Amino acid sequence: MTEEDFWSLIDLLGGAANQRTTPALAESLVRQGKNRVEEFADMLAENLQHLASEPLSGIPARDVNDPSDAPRVPLVGDALINLHFAVVAAGSSRFQQIRKHPDQVADCAWDFSESDGLAEAVSTAYEIATGQPWLGPLPGFSTDESEESTAIAMKDISWLNLALHGDNDIPAAYFDAAGTIVDMIHDDPQWRTWWSRAKQRDLEIEIQYTSQAERSRVTTRKRRAFVSVRRNGSCFQGLNKGRLAYLAATDLEAIFTHLSTSLSLATPPPVPRPAHEIPPTKQDEATHARLEELRQRHLKHL
Repeated sequence: MTEEDFWSLIDLLGGAANQRTTPALAESLVRQGKNRVEEFADMLAENLQHLASEPLSGIPARDVNDPSDAPRVPLVGDALINLHFAVVAAGSSRFQQIRKHPDQVADCAWDFSESDGLAEAVSTAYEIATGQPWLGPLPGFSTDESEESTAIAMKDISWLNLALHGDNDIPAAYFDAAGTIVDMIHDDPQWRTWWSRAKQRDLEIEIQYTSQAERSRVTTRKRRAFVSVRRNGSCFQGLNKGRLAYLAATDLEAIFTHLSTSLSLATPPPVPRPAHEIPPTKQDEATHARLEELRQRHLKHL
């Protein structure tokens, strides 16, 4: 298979690999037979490796499904792999442009939330064409899970990311405290060892502060776990810097407890506490409970 042949097949994706576009590629590969599927898989893996050697992991990137106000963050783990697939799926011209100018990945939103389905399209085509299952790792992936777990425990790779969103501004003291706590957790050998026991490699935590009903949800997709939490934005009212730091610590403590239960993990290590945190007094708790009661009454009359 020539480079031209490879990119002609990629063009069937229309610039993005997702559930709507990859079936057409798989069908075309099936028609071309086993050898072409294998040749395409080899070239796909080679081009993904080219991108893996570029410094894309340090450049903020955005997915088309991200909220408009979501901060752009450098991608790691499976999210970074998905970005590599998305760049290949964008076609030869865009692929070569990103290789020459990696910073340009930050210039647009990428459809990378499903882009690793491109690798699955290869295995699907192989199975249909041959009647045999695809053996070995999919293009762009490694099967050495033991080395990945060791790398997490030994601080070789990133594994934890936090995103905070709100209908209104999130207090800087809370934002800073939460970020500091997550950084401490990320670098703590005890926490790395705890997470290395999970089946997933990466952990993404998203907290949204809104007027909608509160909820917590844990989902997994391949080697990534997502914790999505919705909190009422009124929780910040009347809190000073020390109380906001305490709230950030207790929020994260509750999230990790919920996560460990959902994924059947051991009890997590203690969450680091900000030195300047100030726990609420009984009077504070009573006042907050009274304000919340009044707020709920007000909402019922709207």
